[in-house]
Order: sequence, then C-alpha cells, then structure tokens
Amino acid sequence: MKSRMSRLGLIVNPRAGRGDEINARVARQLIETLNPGTTLVGAGEMGADALMGLRVEPLDYAPAQGRARTPALVGKMLAHAIEMIAVVGGDGTMADVTFALYRAASRVPILGVGVGSANVGGLVTVLGDDVTQLANARLEPYALDALLAGANGETLGIAFNDVVISTTVLATINGQLTEVQVAPKIAGENIPGKSEAIFTDATRVWRESPNGTTEIARGDQVGTFLCGFPDSRFFGKAIAGQACLAAYLDLPAGCLVGSQPLVRMIADAAELMRDEPFISRYASFDENSVIHAIGLRDGVALCADGNPLKILSRDDKVTVSVKRRCITALGVGA
Repeated sequence: MKSRMSRLGLIVNPRAGRGDEINARVARQLIETLNPGTTLVGAGEMGADALMGLRVEPLDYAPAQGRARTPALVGKMLAHAIEMIAVVGGDGTMADVTFALYRAASRVPILGVGVGSANVGGLVTVLGDDVTQLANARLEPYALDALLAGANGETLGIAFNDVVISTTVLATINGQLTEVQVAPKIAGENIPGKSEAIFTDATRVWRESPNGTTEIARGDQVGTFLCGFPDSRFFGKAIAGQACLAAYLDLPAGCLVGSQPLVRMIADAAELMRDEPFISRYASFDENSVIHAIGLRDGVALCADGNPLKILSRDDKVTVSVKRRCITALGVGA
C-alpha cells in the first residue's frame, strides 16, 4: 500500500475453502500488511476470533444468523464511515458483501482475498497465499458490471462470475473440490451430490428487450442454465461461438442454455470423452434486457457466484439482468 488508511472494514468467512485455521492466518496477514489505523470486524468467528491480539474493534451482528450476518455487518461498517471493505472468503462471500453494498447504494471499494473453492470472480484482488504482496502494491479502483438474480419480482442476489440454475454447487470437503446438494448448502451443510438436468416439459427460457421477446430454449433443451460475462479474450476464438462476437461488440452478458449440466466435477479426461456432445443455445443481453426462466424442476436452486439463493418450484419465475459499473473493486496496479 502506498498510503495508510484510517478505517478498514474486514469480513472473514471462517468456512470458505480450506477452513478456519488457514483463513484466520490469511486475515491476520492482511491486517499486518495493510496496517490500517482502525479495523472493524465481526464479533466471534466473523473476524474477531481470528485477529486476537491485534488492534481491532469487534461489531456485534445479533440477531442476524447464518448468511444474514454478512449484510448486517456491512451495514454497521458503513455507518462507521469505513474507507474500504476487505473480504477474506470465496466468490460467494464476496457476492454477499457486494449485494449489501449495492442495496445501500455505496461506492466503498472492496478488496477481495480469495480463499474459497473457486476464486474465479472479478472481485478477487489477490489469492490468500499471496496476500503479503499487497505490502508494496498500489491498489487501483475500477468499476465492475454485475448480474442481478431474482425470482417472482424480487432481487435475491448479485454475481460477478455467473448466475446458474442447478441441483448442485461446488464446495471444498476435506481439501477436495466437490459437488454438493443445493438445499443443504443453503442451511450451511456440505453434502455431496450429483448434478442433474433442471428441465420439465413446461420449462421455457426467453429474453425480453425493447425489440420484443426472443425464445432461447424450452423443455429438454434446458439441461443447464447459466448467465455470465463474455471475456475479451474470447475475441478471435471462434470456438466460443456468439460469445466471441459479444466480447468484440461490448455486449456485457450472455445466457447459455445447454443439453447437459455444467456444474460438475469430472474425475478424468476419459470420463469427459465418454459424454454425449454438448448442445448449447446462447443469447447476448445488455442493461436494457432481461432473461426469464419458468417451469423449472422442483428442488433446483437459483445460484449467484456459487451461493444458492432460493430453492425453486415449477411455478417460480426467474429473472437475470445486468447492471453496468455498479460496484467499485480494487485491483493491483502495474
């Protein structure tokens, strides 16, 4: 860091990735590296336990429990006029923090320290193993686009990597990346499961825009559903399909519907080679468009950056939209 900040907010997910001991070590290294004047943390396992002996101010989050503790802490930290909020966690924890910032219309920048199972979202400033590299780094703010995921007219979460409808998400169990069932995951349990198709005969996915309604897929064409961001590196890579053109034309997001589940852990290349060909349908969308899905199989979940947000039933109507430059993240400057 080139200058010392006076007030830092810090949220630690003790269960992300490899768990308590490692995440506590990373959190301590982060505070020792940044050396802020004041560090506001969650009480107990949400930060204070990991930082015993350091100069921190614990904040109580009662009566909030489970994932509700994160937005409660973000609100209290904003009330204390923090200059930055740091998150030691995975993509899902960072998405929870930014959703609270988004709902508060706050532009306080977020510094993401990735210790989760995937760490692939745009909020990751540095991985946990590399946190000491921030000592002499120049942190530069930049604006991020986000996906807003909702159901039945209510926005439920925000994503910076993808929004997925699935029967499983990825988690770390005993140091191994594993598929886990979505319903227990919402309750905080990691129970191994196997990804399955999400469609019924009533499933329909479409894009609504000022130009009208465009059907993307229906029925058994919807084995999987995800929305994400075309990468600029897709340009010139024709195998990426329409996403290649979308990246070139600065269309911010796309919806991919495919014949088979994509949230899967496959043991080896031979297993993947035995798969049936993956048949996909892709549609770009921008900030004036909304993706809709309805008629999905009972028990699948709407997920944002690996966070199951809601267990769906056949009658639920899912919406995904994109919001441009709505969150301020921090990157390491050259």
